Parts: sequence; C-alpha cells; structure tokens
Amino acid sequence: MIFVLFVAGALAALTWLLGWWGVLVGAAIIGFVFHDVGGGGWRTAAGAALAWSLLLLVDAVAGPIGVVSRTLGGVVRIPAMMLVLVTLVLPAALAWSAATLVAEARRAVRRQRGGVGAVSGR
Repeated sequence: MIFVLFVAGALAALTWLLGWWGVLVGAAIIGFVFHDVGGGGWRTAAGAALAWSLLLLVDAVAGPIGVVSRTLGGVVRIPAMMLVLVTLVLPAALAWSAATLVAEARRAVRRQRGGVGAVSGR
C-alpha cells in the first residue's frame, strides 16, 4: 500500500510537470529501480490511476469538471462517468506497460551478464 501511495505521489507530480508523458517517464524509472519487486507493474498501474484520480479531484474542486465531462461525453457519445473511467484507464495502462517492459528488460540484461537471477548451468 505504501508503494502504491509513493508511486501515486511521484506520478501525480510528474504528470503535473510533464503532462501524460510524466506517467511513462515515472513508470519507466520505477520499473528500472524496483525491477525485483514482484507485481510492480500492477502496483505502478494502481498508483497511476490513483494519481490521476487525485488530479481529477483537484480539477473538480477548482473548475467545472462536471460541465466539461458532460459536454465531452456528449461529443464522444458516452456517459460522463464512463469518460472519467476511461481517463483513469489510460494512465494505468501506460504505467503498467512502461514499468513492466523496463523491469523485464533490466532482468534480461542481468541474466545475460550473469548477474543476480541468472540461470545457472550456462
């Protein structure tokens, strides 16, 4: 749980600074650093969804997010609540992909070099 909260804080800050690219950058760094943590991709995805939920909440308090979501939902012809859910799926998918790919790439490099986690008998 603490890991997810840490990830949420980091990805919220990076999203605020870099836009949605911040999710990719942050998740890639998290995947690189925490490559040995089991389930890191899914926990990173949960942190990204939580981060964007918090950012949406801040926007809802500061502005007319209800009007915007209804208007945009009408344009794309989906209910406003579904639009919010889709908005949270995007960072989760990006974070899971980046963290998982970078972690697997780092593990593969370590195995190839004969580091920790290398297959014995080669």
